[in-house]
Amino acid sequence: MSRDLVTLHDAYAHLRIDDVDSSGSPHDAWLEGIGIPAASEAVINYIKQPAFLDEDGQVQVDSAGDPLVPPVVRAATLLMLGYLFRDRDSDSEGAYNLGELPRPVTSLLYPLRTPALA
Repeated sequence: MSRDLVTLHDAYAHLRIDDVDSSGSPHDAWLEGIGIPAASEAVINYIKQPAFLDEDGQVQVDSAGDPLVPPVVRAATLLMLGYLFRDRDSDSEGAYNLGELPRPVTSLLYPLRTPALA
């Protein structure tokens, strides 16, 4: 079980990675080790109490092992992954402020967020 909200196959399609063969892609280690988990955690942390996590805090999966996550959450995770993939060392485009996610990501997730109480 994991907290990954998207699959490696989803990441390939979204990032338009087409140098995949039977041994995978040169990007697999980064995507599986850092990119997908980081984008997923960023989305989970933003939503705060996502309904698609089980009682152990893991993402529920179907019989094929694919995450049972709403399409809007998957789309937001892939957008976040795109930012992390393109700018691994910085935010060169100034897409987001310290402590915030990029606006396209938050625009998708905002209706799902559990508000914080001060």
